[in-house]
Amino acid sequence: MQKPQKKNKSKELIGMIAAAVLIAAGILIVAMAANNFSDEIEKNQDTQIDMLIESCDLNITDSISRIDSQMTQFTESGKFKEDVAVHDEEGGADQLKKLMQNSAVSNYTSFEAMFLVDNGEIEISTMDGKDYSIGKKLKGNIYSCTDHSGNGYLALRYDMDDRISCYAIVDIESVYYMAVRRINAASDSVMLLEAKTGALYGQNDGQLITTTDIEAINSAEGHNLVSSQESGTREIITYENKRGDTERTTRAIAVPAENLENEIFAISASSDYDVIEALARGTTTRLILGFVLVLAGLLIALQIFLRGRREIIEVDKELEDLKEKNAQMEELNRKTQELAHHQRLETIGTLTSSIAHEFNNLLTPIMGYSLMTLEQLPQDEGGPYDDVLEIYNASVKAKDIISRLSELSRKNTEMKFQTINPDELVNKVLHVTSPALPKNVDIFRDLNCSKKYIEGNEVQISQLILNLIINAFQALGEKGGEVRVTTKRVGSDIMFEVADNGPGIKDEIKEKIFDPFFTTKESGAGTGLGLAIALQAAEDHKGRMEVESEEGKGTSFKVYIPELKVTPLNKTDYYEE
Repeated sequence: MQKPQKKNKSKELIGMIAAAVLIAAGILIVAMAANNFSDEIEKNQDTQIDMLIESCDLNITDSISRIDSQMTQFTESGKFKEDVAVHDEEGGADQLKKLMQNSAVSNYTSFEAMFLVDNGEIEISTMDGKDYSIGKKLKGNIYSCTDHSGNGYLALRYDMDDRISCYAIVDIESVYYMAVRRINAASDSVMLLEAKTGALYGQNDGQLITTTDIEAINSAEGHNLVSSQESGTREIITYENKRGDTERTTRAIAVPAENLENEIFAISASSDYDVIEALARGTTTRLILGFVLVLAGLLIALQIFLRGRREIIEVDKELEDLKEKNAQMEELNRKTQELAHHQRLETIGTLTSSIAHEFNNLLTPIMGYSLMTLEQLPQDEGGPYDDVLEIYNASVKAKDIISRLSELSRKNTEMKFQTINPDELVNKVLHVTSPALPKNVDIFRDLNCSKKYIEGNEVQISQLILNLIINAFQALGEKGGEVRVTTKRVGSDIMFEVADNGPGIKDEIKEKIFDPFFTTKESGAGTGLGLAIALQAAEDHKGRMEVESEEGKGTSFKVYIPELKVTPLNKTDYYEE
């Protein structure tokens, strides 16, 4: 009795060790996931800062390009050239100045002034009383520029000839504010460095400062921006930035001018890094807490599962027993329904067999006396002749119904079996149905059993196929369509198929179509015995019948009758296995 207990304790110890290993592995995975998440957040933040720099660069380039484009059109216009040519004449200077003041470029926010230089001297200016000093060439026709107060500008130069040039002055402060405003960035999150002059542009206490002193704006970001421009590479720093009484961790990225679209300004952008770190820490804490809660829930659920395992097994066993009993009950119910169906058919057969003779005895004198009376009556329209004719026609229809009932009961049908060729039989039936073929219906044959045989009653099988073909004609109705009759070998059976492309059979009546007296036709248009007789004929020949139908796509009836193995009589009449 001691050994099983030791064995159970050993299993429990192994289980506890495995659980501890899984818990440790889970914590490690969560920690790694949290670390990866923190790295991804940092990457996303760097991506956002890069996008900020790129957007700022494109806005600066766009502002300068717009002014350059307008100035090019203005300076190349015939009117401007004409006025420049005569500006030395009397009144020419005033005329040219007025033209320059009314130019379209003056509507741009970042446009400051325009002046004309002749032999190095400013002759005409739209900004009277303000001097500008042209500095280094920055890019193409763009030069650095300062005013008498040391404020920074860009000067766009357009040479008219060897001695005359036109300059457009662009306010860098306006370009800066427009670039920052368009990207909805904080005004102190972006710095510019004029690459060739070393001038820095940045915010300090809400004011834009132009300086070459890095410490005057932001020593950390300023040094990083200058270092990036000198090295020609993208550089990243993370530093503590004191804003008021609070120190915040800031992450800044600097990109040199040659790596940017504008090629004039190196750009630095920064973002508050404490928010990202706090988000990463909070996410890590929540992940670990969530993991612990899930693990605790799993342990509790496992304990409950282990305690109720035996009950669950017993319940499952009882459920399986109930399912098996239910399946047996369903099978018994199915067989009971089949037996009831066969009993109903047998009852109909017995009833029709017993009353058919009596009905025939009653109908014979009715038909006879009706004919005798018709011969004696004048054929006046609306007279007694029409009434008696109606009696005679009704008795003929009644006799036809009795005949069909007799076929269903098989009491009056002589069951003589003989060897039958399927194709020959179908050709005979189609010949019989040719007078009844509607004008708007095409019938096709696909007969593949010219050297195959079955054993059966030719009358019954002919009646079976005839009923299926007539039903197909009636299903197509006035719209018409196609009927295809097929014979072919399927396994050990010969298959007869009658298919049409008519309206199909509704799902709710498929199970009833073989019931005697069931019909969807109008009253007096059918007896509802055709398919019942066809099914009975198939079963009499140890065969079966299948129906495939879909609403709107037609119907197919397939009859399978066992193939008869015959010995070939000569070389041209042999049977292929």
